[in-house]
Amino acid sequence: MKKFGNAADKINVILSVFNDDECLKINDIVSRVKDRGYRVKDAHLRMFIYYNMIYKHLKKEEINGTNRYSILT
Repeated sequence: MKKFGNAADKINVILSVFNDDECLKINDIVSRVKDRGYRVKDAHLRMFIYYNMIYKHLKKEEINGTNRYSILT
């Protein structure tokens, strides 16, 4: 399992798991990152997205009480 080198590497990997105009739950993002061979925990990734990626790279929508994330265009 790979570890992330720095924050920029983590941002690029997270953005690469999204397809065209796709809204994903955090569990889907974590599973796709794990499928790429990275070692990551749900809570760590959730905190990283909240503090470093919201409104810069991703937008958050609440659908039926769950947060879904999509890439800003």
